[in-house]
Amino acid sequence: MLANLITSVRLLALVPLYLLIVQDTVAARWAALAVLGVAGLSDILDGWVARRFGLTSRFGAFLDLVADRLLTMVSLIALLTVGALPGWWALAGLVLVGRFVVVAGLGEAFGDQGLKVTRLEKVKIGLQFLGLALLIAPPVFAAQGTVGRASLAMAAVMTIWLVSGYVRTALCRADAGKSAAA
Repeated sequence: MLANLITSVRLLALVPLYLLIVQDTVAARWAALAVLGVAGLSDILDGWVARRFGLTSRFGAFLDLVADRLLTMVSLIALLTVGALPGWWALAGLVLVGRFVVVAGLGEAFGDQGLKVTRLEKVKIGLQFLGLALLIAPPVFAAQGTVGRASLAMAAVMTIWLVSGYVRTALCRADAGKSAAA
């Protein structure tokens, strides 16, 4: 399937993305930003292709989800490696990575019901992508690093809010299941 092929290319871009970020030169950072941009566009394209041509599948949705999560995780790990998230800023990166573990566990335990992408989740994803892009790109303006870290921090705060809602939903479902069984 074409959509899965596009998603697979995004997965293959993870290694060069990491290596370019940790190389930490101006040219490598521009190349890493280009890889991140193409990966972001491929995320839009694979979903569009799948829906437009009736190529949606559970496997394709799973592959897309894994590619999205790994793109963020690899970017954050590389940025942590080069010190772009020093001190307390690293906590934002860890919250964003930890979200994937919690949400994956909830999805495994309770199914994906109630874990739908909301507008707030889309805003969080936008802030996260903006923060990653600003931190991956070589410095262009004085406050770029601060704005990038602040974007990731706001995404992390939104993540905590959203994940707490997911946990509440899962707990309510678990309680409802106990009541129905009794």
